[in-house]
Amino acid sequence: MVELETKRLRIFPITPEQSRLWLEDLPALERQLGCPYRGEPLGEAELRAARRQMDAAREDLVRYPYRTAWFLVHREEKAVIGTAGFLGPPDRRGELEIRYAMGSAYRGRGYMTEAVEAICRWALGQPGVRHITAETDLMGRASQRVLEHLGFQKYREEETLWWRL
Repeated sequence: MVELETKRLRIFPITPEQSRLWLEDLPALERQLGCPYRGEPLGEAELRAARRQMDAAREDLVRYPYRTAWFLVHREEKAVIGTAGFLGPPDRRGELEIRYAMGSAYRGRGYMTEAVEAICRWALGQPGVRHITAETDLMGRASQRVLEHLGFQKYREEETLWWRL
């Protein structure tokens, strides 16, 4: 199992079973992990996407780190404070798209920058991965700052902004 550690975080891709609990029985997942979930609650769109990812992860256990959520656990507080993850394995150009969300009580403290940096470093060390991409809302300054700080370059602007590392 992949597990990354930073100064303040423990980061790991959740298993298909943990993903099921996250979507269907959060108290059971908290008991299994031994820590509370303080990340952003999932809305309907996020729930649908997470279910699709969970099904894909079950079918592709070898590449499940690309198909599941990664939990960001605050090492001192022992709580899940956010999530990150990819939208699937690298495409034929070697690109992965990353997404991330931080619990509102933990925003603005650099946790997401720390997490995205560690996850991108891991991903860029994997076979077949050449670039990480991200999409942000035009007004999503906090997400944009994370990417800018890590050296992502804006390469397309439409209804959203697209970034590449």
